[in-house]
Amino acid sequence: MSTTKRIGLIGLSAKGSWASKSHLPYLQKSPHYKITALQNSSKASAQAAVETYKLDSTVSTYDNPKALAADANVDIVAVSVNVPEHYALIKPALEAGKDVFVEWPLARNLADAEELTQLAKSKGVRTMVGLQARQSPPIVKAKEIVESGKLGQILGTTMYGHGIIFGPTIHASFLYGMDVENGANLLTIPFGHAVDALCFVLGEISSLNATLANNRPELPLMDHDGKEIRKVSKTAHDYVSITGNLVKGGVVDVTYVGGMSRTGRDFYWEITGTEGSLVFEGPQGGGHVQMHQPTLKYVGNEPEAKLEVVEVEQPDGTEQTTYLHKANHAFNVGKAWDSWAGAGQSVTAFEDALVRHRMIDAFYRSAKEGTRESYL
Repeated sequence: MSTTKRIGLIGLSAKGSWASKSHLPYLQKSPHYKITALQNSSKASAQAAVETYKLDSTVSTYDNPKALAADANVDIVAVSVNVPEHYALIKPALEAGKDVFVEWPLARNLADAEELTQLAKSKGVRTMVGLQARQSPPIVKAKEIVESGKLGQILGTTMYGHGIIFGPTIHASFLYGMDVENGANLLTIPFGHAVDALCFVLGEISSLNATLANNRPELPLMDHDGKEIRKVSKTAHDYVSITGNLVKGGVVDVTYVGGMSRTGRDFYWEITGTEGSLVFEGPQGGGHVQMHQPTLKYVGNEPEAKLEVVEVEQPDGTEQTTYLHKANHAFNVGKAWDSWAGAGQSVTAFEDALVRHRMIDAFYRSAKEGTRESYL
């Protein structure tokens, strides 16, 4: 990238947010980008963020997406807010001819995702979606190993994870996820990130069957002190299981469960080939593979062969000796921004996200009709 790109960031809260933990640490030190504008629900809250994070005093503040999109000092509009708000914030930016970054999921449903993707294409703008598990060093390394042929023919893969959300209770900050129509749930977020990583490594799934369950249709709403406020209804699913066949050959089996694992198994992924196997293990909370870096281990067919750790780059720059380490929210996100600047892996664009939205739609159809579905 020859010049520094100017970013109008939507969703940087002075009280703390995903944007403040993931995007801000990278953007404040990157030579490729500069934050020149903020938009929040009010100009006052945007200004509070400017002051809290000690941003340049020249940063413009806005309370609506059209005003931000019209700012001549903004090249890229970055949307980091709750999923139900994505469409209304992205569309004005695209219509103004701005490049757009948005968190995954791209939109709350397939129809909105298709419309936004087509609009971006018609405007000829660049896009990126936050499917940053594709940037995780162990995921990238596994893709390299699979494509090198070291595992031989891929026979199949099994993935199991816990998604944290939709355990036995719910907090007010995630009430918007209770309605399945809002598109922010176990299937779309932790499962969506994880299955995208799976397809990044092994290729797409040719046909699939899905079973979805809402085992806890009513959850206690808790306050910050852990006291129950009231019971709230839920239509989103809290148990997700899919089986299928890979386009390149091999069987797929993925299950995601709400809440946290009682047995320390928040993320486990095994890829089995004729010549060797790979195993990923995540830390507590590691079902969100886009945030937590799992360990990667390899074992071959040699006599007495044992699982051995595959060394990859670590978020803190130190050697990984255990998978129980803290998440570095800005690590994969920063690598994704680097890629958009031409200094990393390939960019995950709206078109890539649309494939994943079509997959999710196929899951819903399969579960509802009891049919085997395809999304390609």
